[in-house]
Amino acid sequence: MVEVELKYGEEAIYTDISDKNFLGVIASKKNPNNENLIPHLSFENAINSPVDNSCFNTLFDRNDKISIVINDNTRITPSKEILPVLLNRLDNLGIKEENIEILIAVGSHRPVTEKEMDELLGNDIVSRFVIENHNCQADDLVNLGMTHLQTPVELNRKFVEADKRITIGDVAFHYYAGYTGGRKSILPGISSLKSIQKNHSNLIHPDAVTGNLDGNVIHVDMTQAAEKAKVDFCVSVVLDSNKEIVEIATGNIFSSFEACVRKVDEMFKVYVDKPADIVLVSSGGFPKDINLYQAQKAIEQAQAIVKPGGQLVVIAACKDGIGHKVFEEWMYKYKTLEELSKQVQTNFKLGGHKAYYMRKTMMKADIILVSELDSELVEDPFNMTPADSVEDALDLAFSRMGNDASVWTLPIGGETLPLITPS
Repeated sequence: MVEVELKYGEEAIYTDISDKNFLGVIASKKNPNNENLIPHLSFENAINSPVDNSCFNTLFDRNDKISIVINDNTRITPSKEILPVLLNRLDNLGIKEENIEILIAVGSHRPVTEKEMDELLGNDIVSRFVIENHNCQADDLVNLGMTHLQTPVELNRKFVEADKRITIGDVAFHYYAGYTGGRKSILPGISSLKSIQKNHSNLIHPDAVTGNLDGNVIHVDMTQAAEKAKVDFCVSVVLDSNKEIVEIATGNIFSSFEACVRKVDEMFKVYVDKPADIVLVSSGGFPKDINLYQAQKAIEQAQAIVKPGGQLVVIAACKDGIGHKVFEEWMYKYKTLEELSKQVQTNFKLGGHKAYYMRKTMMKADIILVSELDSELVEDPFNMTPADSVEDALDLAFSRMGNDASVWTLPIGGETLPLITPS
């Protein structure tokens, strides 16, 4: 027997899988710098050594008005660590604090509260600088034209009208943009609701998938929007599962993004030789499984390595329930993938896309869920089978697939991207 450890909320739970069934544990690579984590000073080093060989100091004039875009609190970007270094460098160039504004790229998310701003940036920065949430429905957004997909590039006016523009973001897997970071600071980050909806309506494209940029129309669309935004400098980072920095790349928004994409692939893409009858997946514990909306990422990534007609055994506490009103509403209202596909293309709403992915996965495999959710809610509208324990869930999965069924385990499904080795 093989003992497997899985995170569930704030706890670790264990289960045993027979050697004859067990294919292995799929996990991302460890941080090679784990013994000597990248120090705070490395932000300074990264600014001094942009990946495109540009020079930070020559980009700015002391009278420039500067707009700095940062991620909101739905991302794990270490803005609190990056900004002091960046702001100090701007100060050394003679740029006054009153000429710097920090813009939070909330996209179509809710605004970040004042309390959350303190947590995101620290009181010192909040007290010294003008900080604003982007408003995707503001009436003064600037139209910079169209992308090739006819997505309007409507951006935050203060960002567009600044003399110099800086973005800060983390790069990680994203289920239709391929990866977060880089160009996503612009679209959706500081774009209009109309721009965001048009861009995201393309998520049904077959190449708009996790960890892929080739032929990914959403990525191309975002890139064209970012080109029009004329970003002067970008700080991109990659973090591991412990939120430790494993890569920092600065310079051009596209080259710094691409450098971090390479690091994400190196650490978090894991190839296996074959799919399994059963995939046992945990989101990775709190906060990755705080609700079903967050846990869905692990479900989406695990489905890549389950056989058609197989079983996904999902371990996710979901102590805060479903987590998104539109996600739940669309699961109730639209019972087929065809209905959801139509809605995504014609009436995109943030949250509805998760319903689309959930229905798509259900067409491939059954989902057995161990969680704190009400059993009736799990069954309808989410069409999953509730289980009280991981043992009960595995017993049910084996009863459906047979005693010789093969099993992959994916302990941190929200982080690791398992893929079948191309033949």
